[in-house]
Amino acid sequence: MFRISPRRTLSVVCLVVVSCSGHRLLAQVPQPPQREEPNLVVNVEDFCSPTKLRTANARIHWRVSADALATARINSLSTARQSLQATVYNQGFEKGLFVSLPLTQATPDRPLAARAPDRMSKLRAFQFSLIQVEQPKAAAENSTEMAAVVEGLEPGVDYTWRIAIETDSGRLVSVPTTSEAVVCPADMVPTPPAKNRRKR
Repeated sequence: MFRISPRRTLSVVCLVVVSCSGHRLLAQVPQPPQREEPNLVVNVEDFCSPTKLRTANARIHWRVSADALATARINSLSTARQSLQATVYNQGFEKGLFVSLPLTQATPDRPLAARAPDRMSKLRAFQFSLIQVEQPKAAAENSTEMAAVVEGLEPGVDYTWRIAIETDSGRLVSVPTTSEAVVCPADMVPTPPAKNRRKR
């Protein structure tokens, strides 16, 4: 169980490469205003893949109250622009050290790979995929629930997750939730030792 600590603090402002008359420039793109919504609750269940050996998965489940949706002027969670965000860094969301996956209709046959910024693209912990998205359903507490499944987490690493919902007035984000990716041992069949043959 470990967490990766960044060597230096990075700005939350995104840097985008812009081509202008053959020159490459760095343009600052301010992030939209965001607000942490206490009524947007995330729970994580880590488990081993039932179809792939030594593959750590997680099911991320979130619930949002109808009042929070109404306040944000969101008619339906099914049509809202949502994304699943994850980091393995301390204060990774604040420092821009995270990956974001749009919540589209991914399937095991058509997974959606997480895309990390170039400076973190080779980090093994961010090389996982979204393989399932469950449609919203009404909950008993006058709220709406959804879930998503990701595959290929790095075993033993602490992941911090949150859901982001885009609205006309900015972005709603859930309170971050941290869980440890499971270590999935495989049942290996031992090779029988070779029998020594006696020379005649």
